[in-house]
Amino acid sequence: MADELISSWHYHHQVPVIPPDEDEILFARRLVAQRCLYGVDRNAMAVDLAKLSLWLATLAKDHPFTFIDHAIRVGDSLVGLTKKQIADFHWKDEPRRVLGQDVIERRIKGATAYRKEILEADEFVSPELKRQKLALADDALGLVRLAGDCVIAAFFAEDKDRARNDKRNELLGHFTAYLNNLDPAVDEAVSVLRSGEFPVTPFHWEIEFPEVFDRENPGFDAIVGNPPFAGKNTLINGNREGYLDWLKTIHEESHGNGDLVAHFFRRAFNLLRPQGCFGLLATNTIGQGDTRSTGLRWLCTRGGTIYAARKRLRWPGQAAVVVSVVNVCRGAIPGPFLLDGREVPIITAYLFHAGGHENPATLQANAGKSFQGSTVLGMGFTFDDTSSDD
Repeated sequence: MADELISSWHYHHQVPVIPPDEDEILFARRLVAQRCLYGVDRNAMAVDLAKLSLWLATLAKDHPFTFIDHAIRVGDSLVGLTKKQIADFHWKDEPRRVLGQDVIERRIKGATAYRKEILEADEFVSPELKRQKLALADDALGLVRLAGDCVIAAFFAEDKDRARNDKRNELLGHFTAYLNNLDPAVDEAVSVLRSGEFPVTPFHWEIEFPEVFDRENPGFDAIVGNPPFAGKNTLINGNREGYLDWLKTIHEESHGNGDLVAHFFRRAFNLLRPQGCFGLLATNTIGQGDTRSTGLRWLCTRGGTIYAARKRLRWPGQAAVVVSVVNVCRGAIPGPFLLDGREVPIITAYLFHAGGHENPATLQANAGKSFQGSTVLGMGFTFDDTSSDD
């Protein structure tokens, strides 16, 4: 990205003043790191390591560290609400407008103004001043963030739809009281959500990065990542109770047996601007079964276009893993496309060069029939070839 920025400077004859002790490429990297990159991880240590990596890649002698606390944040990428859902005080997209939309918009605009000052700050503006502006931005968003966390706390507090909705109504009452006299029940509910063996730290993308989603063409231009791979059992055992229910609720038509990576495909797609693109690694089952149905099928039937894919790529490191690499555009783009290094007219949700995206139709002749196949349970009856017993 720094190379492209430099090319643009020279093409338009608008090369900025480069500090005398710094070269062009390093200066460009610092600008890109501060103004163009965003990242989220629910592991705070991973976030710190990301900041350290960017610092090492952009460090210049006698210059302050590029301030990126506003862009690299801690939170669960898959657990969060849109501005509309926060205003509706509900995880479903239905018209309610429980909270004042004008209040939410006013606070978001205030936070955006502070964050814009950080993004456009001069190279030599002190990190402390930038930190103060970020604190002001976070303070402006505090009430909006709390409302979103409260809604999610209601979902994870119960295990049935009716009980969850009752809890949501209860917390709505507490939140209304909180606006007047700081009802402690609100903070308690959010504290429970963020604690325990599997704490959940919600991340509401649209309010945390307001400059990305409040612009004329809202959303990210590009997303890249290596999301975690986890089947149904691993997903359930490694997360808070109700996590799978949450994913199935926010991603309609998703299947409980789909791999976790399919939900990252869904999230990335929804965060893109129109004609934005993402490139993600996935399990090599991304084009198969319930994972395909949950992920690529939904994307491809909602305007997404797979323009490049590698179906089976052996991991270049020591891990004996085979992955798929999939690139998707949020919108229609002309082919040809690139599948396993070969030009093809289409790449379907099956990562195939022909056919459709939808699930196979069920044959009428097989109605009322079922077949599971063989299910091997345990070792069965075996012999020990090394034994001398008759």
